Amino acid sequence: MMIPSALSLLTTTFSSGTERNKALGAWGAVAGIGSAAGVFLGGVLSDGPGWRWVFFVNLPLCLVALRATLHLIPAESGRARLRNFDALGALLATGGMLLLVYAIVEAPDVGWGATRTVLELLSAAAILAAFAVNELRRENPLLPFSIFRIPGLAAADATQVIAIAGFYSMFFFTTLYMQNVLGFSKIAAGAAYLPATFGVAIAAGIASQLFGRIGTRPVIVVGALLGAGGIFWLSRIPVDGSYTTDLLPALVIMSFGLGATFVGVTTAAQAGVPPDRAGLAAALINASTFLGGALGIAIFSSIATSRTTHLLAAGTSQPVALTEGFQRALLACAVFVLVAAVIAVRATNTRGEPVREAGPEAVPQPEAA
Repeated sequence: MMIPSALSLLTTTFSSGTERNKALGAWGAVAGIGSAAGVFLGGVLSDGPGWRWVFFVNLPLCLVALRATLHLIPAESGRARLRNFDALGALLATGGMLLLVYAIVEAPDVGWGATRTVLELLSAAAILAAFAVNELRRENPLLPFSIFRIPGLAAADATQVIAIAGFYSMFFFTTLYMQNVLGFSKIAAGAAYLPATFGVAIAAGIASQLFGRIGTRPVIVVGALLGAGGIFWLSRIPVDGSYTTDLLPALVIMSFGLGATFVGVTTAAQAGVPPDRAGLAAALINASTFLGGALGIAIFSSIATSRTTHLLAAGTSQPVALTEGFQRALLACAVFVLVAAVIAVRATNTRGEPVREAGPEAVPQPEAA
């Protein structure tokens, strides 16, 4: 709830031009830094007071954010009443995605061809289809499909899902490799991502400066290609790998790709969106982020687990089996990020053009470079 609200406030406050690009660049930099720094701080907390503090530490931070919100954001007047909230749509969308992720996670143990797996996947598809039918029939749907008539928005959201699936899962498997194969402590594994934190911030700042000159599309494509290259490098990790030669260069390259891709996709997903749809557009790109992360972990964990289990059954040592499983998963991550670069070609190439006001039936047509 908080992230899409904050993003919609940002896009409506900075509606066009260089200032909006800078604001979205700062947004992407902070988001990227937070993601990478969270890995490090999670290691510090887990190795110190315990993993449960990963959840407790959010409480004081939320109080600080709440205080800042009340101080910086003016109160609303004349707020429209929420009528006919689409509770059924929310239940169907949440239930369908949860069942889909659960089926993918359990499939390696149960079997992809098992009756249980097939029924779970078919049930998830049926629930999501029911969600689509519900949205088309409701007067006030949770997700009005008309928003996808905005040029480039669907491509930007699809790019985010596929790219984040690869990027997010890369952190997961690389951390497991450092701890379970190389023997890194939790703090050491977290500290290994500090260079990536700076890389994301630098790339986000550079990307925001380039939008006004070449547009978002080239930035996203180049960023995704860099990210795919860095993750592919990581997919070559050996059993006796070294951080300085096998991990650090790849992580730095990946971080530049992540920063450019994240900021570029976020900017493209807000291009041409009228102010009355800004909240919905922000919610879509946010949902795409978390959906990509959930599906990525589910899919690539299945790939890694299947390979590792097969090798262990054949008598392979645990370090070798784990490493080959991580290699397979990271290679799949790189392929996903590469596919995101292809999808990004269809996204709007915005340079911060002014947003056109749109009535209930009008669809904004952003100027494409």
